[in-house]
Amino acid sequence: MHDPRFKAASALLFDSEPSMRQNTRSALLNLGLGDVIACSDLYQFTALASRGEFDLILAEASIAGTGVHQLIQEIRSHKIGPDPFINVILFLWNSEPNMVGEIMNAGADDVITRPMSRTQIFSRLKRLVMARKPFVVTADYFGPDRRNALRSRSGVPTMIVPNSLKAKVENRPELAATPEAIKSAMKVVKERKISTYSEQLMRLSSAVILLSGSADSFGDRRDVISVMQQRNNALIDSVEGTEHVHVISLCQALADLLSSIVHANSSLKDKDRELLSQIPYAIHKACADLHQTAGLAFDIREVSARVSDTRKQSRYGYFRAEGKISHTLR
Repeated sequence: MHDPRFKAASALLFDSEPSMRQNTRSALLNLGLGDVIACSDLYQFTALASRGEFDLILAEASIAGTGVHQLIQEIRSHKIGPDPFINVILFLWNSEPNMVGEIMNAGADDVITRPMSRTQIFSRLKRLVMARKPFVVTADYFGPDRRNALRSRSGVPTMIVPNSLKAKVENRPELAATPEAIKSAMKVVKERKISTYSEQLMRLSSAVILLSGSADSFGDRRDVISVMQQRNNALIDSVEGTEHVHVISLCQALADLLSSIVHANSSLKDKDRELLSQIPYAIHKACADLHQTAGLAFDIREVSARVSDTRKQSRYGYFRAEGKISHTLR
């Protein structure tokens, strides 16, 4: 079961139970991983994860109050650590569907229910190397595709993201989680979120207008407006620092409008209905270029290949300009 190819890879392990932590660390080392740092304290776990010196994170997520799944969400959202695409396996004693679903919604690649064997751990590690699920971006989620094979063939476009574990185990540098690769992938993530949020604002604004007739629909209207406010705030966060930063002024105008009508217990004024239709349309129009690219698949291998070709051409051009290219290369 030992695989020497894993020697170049490193892992961060969190488990507050000493015997479990030691057994899991021993299993990982015996399977071939070159370095496994184990910790029992969430603060230390967070600090180590923030440094981003690992290819794999494994953590016990059943312990009440640890907040492991929240930490994984922050890693995926690029708030903690340099690599939001790091491989993540979480352990659970509680296999109830709602618990497993909550953990998967955090963005984990895999969940192993305990008790577990070394064979299980090794098979999941091999899956991350050989058949890791592509990532998807939706309004509420970013991480490995949670859909089954049949559903994933249509709908939300997928992303082949940097995978430092696979890059090291298979010696595939084009998959390495370099700063350049992460920047390229996260740019696409942001663009897809911007496109999704702007499209949802259009649909939600139509729903608000339709719920402006009878008094018994005002409660539903408030609920829809609340969702609109969440999406609008998320859009503002997403466009910060991008070439679509100009959209923020429109988002702020929409925020003011939504705040003025959210608690209204009457039909919307004609002016408000008009603005509620026009502002989301203007936001959607301002993001038109992203709607065209949001449906395209993303593969970090292709991006890395283009970057590599560009660098080669740049070096060739430099040496040619300096007259340093031999006749045999011409």
